[in-house]
Amino acid sequence: MKIQPIQFSQEKNAEFVTELKHRVNQYFKEKGISKKANFTMVFKTICMVALLLVPYSIMMAGVSDNIWINYLLWAIMGLGVGGIGMSVMHDANHGAYSKNKTVNRIIGRFIDLVGGNATNWKIQHNLLHHTYTNIHGLDQDINAGVVLRLSPEQKRYRFHKYQHIYAWFLYGLMTLPWMTVKDFIQMNEFRKKNLNKGRSRKFWKEYSIMVAIKLFYYTYILILPIIFLPFTWWQVILGFVVMHYVTGAVLATTFQLAHVMPETMTTLDIKDNSMEANWFVHQLETTTDFAKNNWLISWYIGGLNFQVVHHLFPNICHVHYKKLSDIVEETAKEYGVVYNNIPTIAKALIAHGKALKNLGSGKLAI
Repeated sequence: MKIQPIQFSQEKNAEFVTELKHRVNQYFKEKGISKKANFTMVFKTICMVALLLVPYSIMMAGVSDNIWINYLLWAIMGLGVGGIGMSVMHDANHGAYSKNKTVNRIIGRFIDLVGGNATNWKIQHNLLHHTYTNIHGLDQDINAGVVLRLSPEQKRYRFHKYQHIYAWFLYGLMTLPWMTVKDFIQMNEFRKKNLNKGRSRKFWKEYSIMVAIKLFYYTYILILPIIFLPFTWWQVILGFVVMHYVTGAVLATTFQLAHVMPETMTTLDIKDNSMEANWFVHQLETTTDFAKNNWLISWYIGGLNFQVVHHLFPNICHVHYKKLSDIVEETAKEYGVVYNNIPTIAKALIAHGKALKNLGSGKLAI
């Protein structure tokens, strides 16, 4: 069964869109710089990969037989996986890392080497999330099953009134389903919906590649540590869970602060699979920037705190987002278009908690 695409208005706010694109292009023209990665991005790539491989190497070399030190190494590896996901492969899979498609494809596959799958990710993230941001039933990034209510259109259960309390603990579990069953279910689901544009041989080839890489991943991340480390099998598995819990907490929180906020959780006016809103304006209305002046957060999460710029120009490398955000904010103000921004990480966390509470209590509902 194919999905029913949503049609956005082409005429509404057309002048704003044209002017914004012009100003962004003019910025790169005047600076004489590429929209893709620069040296700082390459350096960051090395840092993020090292954040995973260095603690892994220390652990496998048997430097310490203290289980708690090894759990710390697993946690640092979790930060490395999150950094690779947000700061490296994310740009590559958007085609923003390099002008060379082969480079983007290779670096984009880094997600496979940390347990995910690039093909599924591109469909869920690039096609569905970026096109239909915060649209219930299409944007899978706001689909957490019944346990969390992340959309005003989603059915509400009594236990959701407590989600602003328990959601934070569940965020850490985000990546574990991906590493195990979700990728297999999702690839088949996308095939049935004709989203992967792949038929028979191409589908099975990609499926086989996914199985092979998953086996490689579990071999180096679980089997080898179980064989060679001086710990019981369950202690190694617990370390694996610690790693993914750290990764999941970082990834999920970053996403939620960008999209599940009081300002972005509105009932969307969709009639006959069409919206009156322009796609660019829809992105501004359903996305929030946060902590833009926090350089450490910006550096680690790959500029995803500049989520508005990212959604408007996903094919531009995140090293340019800070400068572009000023252009977007100024242009939006001139044309009377909404621009959501929360100045600090603390205020963003509080606002997200409020959104969860409102969604759980039914204050945000159709």
